[in-house]
Amino acid sequence: MPKFSSGNIEERVTVTHKSKPKREKADMQYIVQPRGPGTAYRFNMRTPSALKGMVDPSTGKRFGSFIKRSLGGTRHLPTAKKLRDIRLAEVRAMEADAARGASLGDRFGIERATAWAEALRVQRAQGGPDDYEPDVQDLIEDEVRKAPKEKRKAFKKVALSGTLSLEEAVTRYLHDRRPGNGNGYAPLRKTTENDLKVAVRYLCQFLQGASDNVFLEDITTNVVSDFRGDFLPAQTSPRAPQGLSLATIEKLVGLLRNLWSWAIERKLTGSSGVNPFENPKGVRRLKRDKRAKRGIFEAVEATKMMQAFPRGHRLGDIFRLSLVTGARADELAKVLVVDVEEDGSAFTIRGGKSDNARRTIPVPEVARALVCDRIQIATTAKAERLFHKFPLRPATGKASSLSQLFTRERRNVLGAETDGRLAFHSLRHTWLTKARQAGVPASDANDLGGWAGERTSSSTYDHGLLLRDLAERQERVAARLDQDGYLEAF
Repeated sequence: MPKFSSGNIEERVTVTHKSKPKREKADMQYIVQPRGPGTAYRFNMRTPSALKGMVDPSTGKRFGSFIKRSLGGTRHLPTAKKLRDIRLAEVRAMEADAARGASLGDRFGIERATAWAEALRVQRAQGGPDDYEPDVQDLIEDEVRKAPKEKRKAFKKVALSGTLSLEEAVTRYLHDRRPGNGNGYAPLRKTTENDLKVAVRYLCQFLQGASDNVFLEDITTNVVSDFRGDFLPAQTSPRAPQGLSLATIEKLVGLLRNLWSWAIERKLTGSSGVNPFENPKGVRRLKRDKRAKRGIFEAVEATKMMQAFPRGHRLGDIFRLSLVTGARADELAKVLVVDVEEDGSAFTIRGGKSDNARRTIPVPEVARALVCDRIQIATTAKAERLFHKFPLRPATGKASSLSQLFTRERRNVLGAETDGRLAFHSLRHTWLTKARQAGVPASDANDLGGWAGERTSSSTYDHGLLLRDLAERQERVAARLDQDGYLEAF
């Protein structure tokens, strides 16, 4: 057994006795019992200097030397500490408002109601109040009675909610699905995040509320049935003048279904463990139409477009490069000059729509001079991207202006009757069709075009062709395009 000198022991005891009172004092900060031990606790805090001389929104009178608040008459210290934290948050919010010259925080505002709702959820998670502590729900209802008429309904709805608001749920969900999250969840792409927010906005419009006062518990199977069956099909836009398509509705509902699955896993849906967005079993439903929604460019149509936009024009160049490589519009718009071979023989796609989008694409001989010209144009302009004149939207990372410009000019050149059949993405359909007609194996076409393709037992062991092999396949496609008259105005 180790030996200690009496001096060491005294020193250890002294440190222990000195630290304990400090911890206890900090733990009891702003909590008093005005009527003595065994009576109700109250909140008592010296008024911060920023609030002196201002009117207390809770009482309508000027602040005195101390801010005093009821803690619901509780004699249970753990409960008093929870309510103390809520009162302290109110004071700090008012102090922050005063510091920036804004009107003082509202005791009956959404922020305070959210704090009460969190206290209620904590108590419910613990199985309800003990015999010796007040029910947080009773305290909230007392607050509701004190709230002004114009704020009472919203305050009550938020404070008494047993589940998260949609706004808070989406914020937490996106945090959990961020890149590099520790939960093992697949990260969401920025476009998927935006689509989820669109789905939530539609749901709030249907419920005639804002995302901060629509709660998970408000969403039932009956609500979802009317939402997806009646509300969504009736929503029109310039891109969907006849209403949202079945595919779009399925996408939006699917995103909400995933949100609810996460909330159920996190036990945030209250007593309900049912996902209201799951398709109920019963009446037979239409299957999603998986047939290609776009046609391909005919040779004469491709020729007319290239004649209208000669080499050197930003639309003409990106059209030509997509025709002979099969690359997506956004992929080409994002290509960096540093990712292009100096002789224009290949360029690298760093990422895109799927994991397979990351690839190096060989450029056929017919288009290499065009790529070298684009390098020169970008270098002269001191731009990073090959097609820098197509700006990328920060919210989505997409070159929306490219699609808009192409649609407008395609109508001018080929006529509005091509609506629905031709889009810039139709160049990708055209390339794959010609690759198949040129006898390029499907697996090689998938490597070139960035498709996942059909998975086979050997997929795990197949690491693809060398770049020179892919270049030979690319030349085959270009030869077929030339043979069929697509490169006459190239």
